[in-house]
Amino acid sequence: MNDKLKGLLVGLTIGMMITGATAMAASGTSVNAVVKKFDVFLEETKKNTADGLIYNGNTYISVKDIGIAESRQISLIDNKLYLGKQQKMITENQALHILSDKIKKDAVKYNLNLMVEGLEGTKYCIRVYEDFPDHIATYGFYYVDKYTSKVTKYDIAQDKEVEI
Repeated sequence: MNDKLKGLLVGLTIGMMITGATAMAASGTSVNAVVKKFDVFLEETKKNTADGLIYNGNTYISVKDIGIAESRQISLIDNKLYLGKQQKMITENQALHILSDKIKKDAVKYNLNLMVEGLEGTKYCIRVYEDFPDHIATYGFYYVDKYTSKVTKYDIAQDKEVEI
């Protein structure tokens, strides 16, 4: 009798969990859409077949399928969608070299070192410093945009970036 009672309680518990999860999932906004296969044509030539949705009179097909139809590379980098040729991006090492070339005179004069602190948006943040035996003295913070290679310096007095 005890086993039957345990089985009943376990069954009821599992049933309530499933019912609760289903009710919770159904509480979102429902949409009526039609899933359909589409032949994708480019310049009157069939390129591929894609799954798509029809919702409120609009047709939705993935960007990947459009890229395949146009024989273009698709990529998503930093919330930017590229269809075809991607925007060139410089590496941390390239950013260090670009900045080093910009401040070459001071770098030699003060024996400056460069170190990437991190990435702020699309810019590499680079600390320029002097390395003394007992301490490190920060010369300044610079930014190198990873897409445009534009170099700016953080002006601490004005609390803004300035071009160099």
